[in-house]
Amino acid sequence: MATSSHPVEADDSMDVDTPVKSRNALPEEDQAAQNMISEDDLKGPAVPLAIDTTGRFYSEHMRRCELRIELMRLNTLGHNPRGVYVMPSLSSINVWYGVMFVKRGYWRDAVIRFRIDIPREYPKTHPIITLYTSVSHPLVRMEDGRFALEHQFTQWTPYSDYIFHALNYLKNAFKNRVLKQLQPKDCYNISAYMKFKNDLPQFREHARIDVMKSRTPEALYRQQPRDCPIVFSQLSDEQYESAKQQMRLFADSLKQ
Repeated sequence: MATSSHPVEADDSMDVDTPVKSRNALPEEDQAAQNMISEDDLKGPAVPLAIDTTGRFYSEHMRRCELRIELMRLNTLGHNPRGVYVMPSLSSINVWYGVMFVKRGYWRDAVIRFRIDIPREYPKTHPIITLYTSVSHPLVRMEDGRFALEHQFTQWTPYSDYIFHALNYLKNAFKNRVLKQLQPKDCYNISAYMKFKNDLPQFREHARIDVMKSRTPEALYRQQPRDCPIVFSQLSDEQYESAKQQMRLFADSLKQ
């Protein structure tokens, strides 16, 4: 992925709030979903069968297929939140990399990188979201960037809760309506929580600094892990316009 010296194009008119959690099961797999299943997923030595909490038996190959289908469904309208982009690791379907362009709230215009680790026990347990971009946020642990999904998902329910629910909550957590609902027991960063409750100007200033740091060349163009497919590059204005045109053409081809 490439970007110009102005990597964020904030357009609030295009930003539609998505419900934090809809709890709707995924639709039946269509032909596009079937195409996400490679021959490698259907081959290989026999592996032990596992049983999930719904009583369904499935192999490790089937689990990988379900993750591929869930990843494909992120492109379905209404699933993936606007301004959030996710791609799987180049080496493992159990690791997804993402970037979020914040369009509203105290961190407006921030560029936030994150990683999703999907445990082997998924979907019986929730994924783990870790922010690579440093932010002073009540739900983000300062030591390692872990995001507190537990506030919203006190109990992760297989085949009712999905990764796109977690992504929608991640986005909404940077908005005032979620911040106002937080309690100390929900937070990894109590200091940020106390600033939000008792010293809003200072909280706002810390968020402003986070935004500025996230947009520096050092942050945008720093070297990423070797398995991360989302990499920003500095482009001239002409290269930037050409890249946008190519993306538009690709998006149009998907609609045909």
